[in-house]
Amino acid sequence: MIPTVEELKAGRTLAEIQGFTAEMGAAVGSLAATEAGSGDLTVARAILEGLVVTNPRDALAWALLSQVERRRGEPYTALLCAEAAARLSPGDRQVRLARAEALLAVPAEAGTGGARRREVARGDLSDLGAGADEVARRAGALLRALGP
Repeated sequence: MIPTVEELKAGRTLAEIQGFTAEMGAAVGSLAATEAGSGDLTVARAILEGLVVTNPRDALAWALLSQVERRRGEPYTALLCAEAAARLSPGDRQVRLARAEALLAVPAEAGTGGARRREVARGDLSDLGAGADEVARRAGALLRALGP
């Protein structure tokens, strides 16, 4: 189904117009995560790009795309995706972890705000480090790697 100008002006996403449910999005995101986990970053990237195009309000799709881009060696693209996710869902723990990882992945070139990015990432990781879930474990490991 091709969206009408009126539907797009009304702020409806392509996913909404096509009847793409949150459950369907979660299933497709899970497939992308599986592909990324198996090392097929090209397929994972293509799937996730499709998700964020059809539903640009899906914070977890943006966060997953950030992780894939980071693994592909594209730190600035990863940061852009992580910032989009953070704006959509600033309190989500997975989103905050993806953002911290992306902030740390950007090269600390002189004059580019590397110290500030590291400080922001450290603050997010400190907040996320409490608990026993996977996010807390990853945040704690990154904090230990960063040192004092």
